[in-house]
Amino acid sequence: MSVQIPRKERWEDLRDLCRADGGKYSVSTLKDASRFCLHWARQHYENFPVASLLLSPQTRAHVAHLYAFARLADDIADHPTASPTEKLQLLEMLEQNLLEPLRAESLPGNPVLAAFCSTLRTTGLPLSLPKRLLVAFRYDACFRPFATWQDVEWYCHHSANPIGEALLFLHQSCTPQALCASNALCTALQVLNFWQDLSVDLPRGRCYLPQQLLERHGLPEPAALWQNSAKLQLCLAEVAAFVQQRLERAKTLWRAASHPRLRWQIALTLAAADTLYERLVDLGDRVLSYRPQLSGIDGIVLLIRSWRYRSR
Repeated sequence: MSVQIPRKERWEDLRDLCRADGGKYSVSTLKDASRFCLHWARQHYENFPVASLLLSPQTRAHVAHLYAFARLADDIADHPTASPTEKLQLLEMLEQNLLEPLRAESLPGNPVLAAFCSTLRTTGLPLSLPKRLLVAFRYDACFRPFATWQDVEWYCHHSANPIGEALLFLHQSCTPQALCASNALCTALQVLNFWQDLSVDLPRGRCYLPQQLLERHGLPEPAALWQNSAKLQLCLAEVAAFVQQRLERAKTLWRAASHPRLRWQIALTLAAADTLYERLVDLGDRVLSYRPQLSGIDGIVLLIRSWRYRSR
């Protein structure tokens, strides 16, 4: 049986997936709900491994359930035509329809909610993690430019870091050292994504670089990034330094994690982050007109780099 995947630009698809019954995506079994989430995780492009074969089948399913929930909320927040009010209302519906079956210990017909509720119940994954994600998506729905790097880090605490924390939790690896390194890695990944997406976000009126950074280099507004290549290069150098500092902190993570499969996942993620970082540095100011991506042909390079992390 084929799995129908929602189209992020179709508001009615996203609305159906926030309904308790799932609308046209309704399922009757947990197996079908999990299958929906796994298929969605595999269909969507990401720079970094999501629910990869490096994880055990059971953990892979739990990660896919979390990913589907986050993907749905992200697509709502980034919808190109819905108003901020509409987005906030749909995110509120999503949260309430997640909490209700958790309280009632029932199985909703919605595949994303059924699968994720099951993960929350069976693993004990803290509910605070998806709640933090929703804080970030509500921020995106009513986007306001960041004032400082501290504001960027606040956003990363809610948008990216919960994913790393969830992976550590699911692998019984939540030590203080591992959590600190994971948060450094996830913050680096989020800022790499901001950097990578400049050519997409700026024309949409969104700039995730802090205003403090632009002002420090004599750029009064994001539109000025196109007007002075030398100043743009200074901004990008500061972004690169921010990312590199956190990637260096993150490189202790694979040793801090106790689970062997998670270590491989971490090594592959670090390799992907380093590769994208180098690509963005080489691209320079051309990043305003071109969005680099990691593709299948990068796989061999990533595996080699992953092995090198394991050998350190």
